Amino acid sequence: MKKSKVKIGIIGASGYAGEELVRLLIKHPNSNLLAVSSRQLSGQYVKDLIEEENLIGENFKFVPPNDDIFYDCELIFLCTPHGVSMNLVNNFLAKNIKIIDLSADFRLKDLKTWESWYGLKHSSPENLKHSVYGFPELFREEIKKAKLIAVPGCYPTVSLLSVLPALTSEHSIDNIIIDAKSGMTGAGRASSKNLSGEMLENFKAYNTQGHRHYPEIEQTIKLLSKQRFDLSFTTQLLPIRRGIYLTAYIKFNSVINFSFVDIYKEFYRNSEFIKILDEAPDLKSVANTNDCLISVHESSIKNQILITSCIDNLIKGASGQAVECFNLLYAFDQNTGLI
Repeated sequence: MKKSKVKIGIIGASGYAGEELVRLLIKHPNSNLLAVSSRQLSGQYVKDLIEEENLIGENFKFVPPNDDIFYDCELIFLCTPHGVSMNLVNNFLAKNIKIIDLSADFRLKDLKTWESWYGLKHSSPENLKHSVYGFPELFREEIKKAKLIAVPGCYPTVSLLSVLPALTSEHSIDNIIIDAKSGMTGAGRASSKNLSGEMLENFKAYNTQGHRHYPEIEQTIKLLSKQRFDLSFTTQLLPIRRGIYLTAYIKFNSVINFSFVDIYKEFYRNSEFIKILDEAPDLKSVANTNDCLISVHESSIKNQILITSCIDNLIKGASGQAVECFNLLYAFDQNTGLI
């Protein structure tokens, strides 16, 4: 039965993703936001951080993450750094409180892979197998029945949206190269403040030895395709606040004799937020939206296609996708609160 209002709590609301999530949920017609937490801002007024005073209430304050009010919620959004959510989920799940986790703690299914990339011992490994990857374009039905949803990272979101339709073709793939560029908010609030001076009139690659989002991309590709091919993934920082711009190159082992544009349009025919364009998209067009814009072109290199795409890393790459999962979980229209 569809609920009219869902009692919601947000833990870790003072980061960029948490802040955007508060903005989305206070305007959502089916959200009853009971509490938002922040260790650093506990006791302070939420309106001082979120400029929506007329909607959020003048006396609404941040509470500590361990406040008992969270046990009055039906759904908890976790916007914590990796290594935190895994210590929180069991207490809520034991009370039949559903969880949408925006951290990386439950995105990877293989325990050894997670511990290797994140350098921690996972404290809740039993939940890795039960969590549902919150990628609506692929796992819509699984999300509807989930108790623990792991929202994809920003880079995996735009990377997977950009290459997955090509995997459905009958052509054998030789390699995929993904070159992704992100605004500074992708590094988190504390890091982006430190980067603002360094990145002025600047542009550079980072994590060139391997980004933690690589195994997340690889995991989903392997799940959907029996093909095995080389996958390269490079991340770079743009001197802008928000947004991810991606260029992907997919090289096939045989001649391309059909339109990949048609394949992409068919693949996303029922995906309202994915738009296939004739020309390369620009970042301004996705700012503060839940859209992903994609263009597909033949490359100058034989048997290769070139894909350009972009998203707002804080919306489609985080809080907006989390709200999509919320909508699916409670049988609301998937676009509720996002258009």
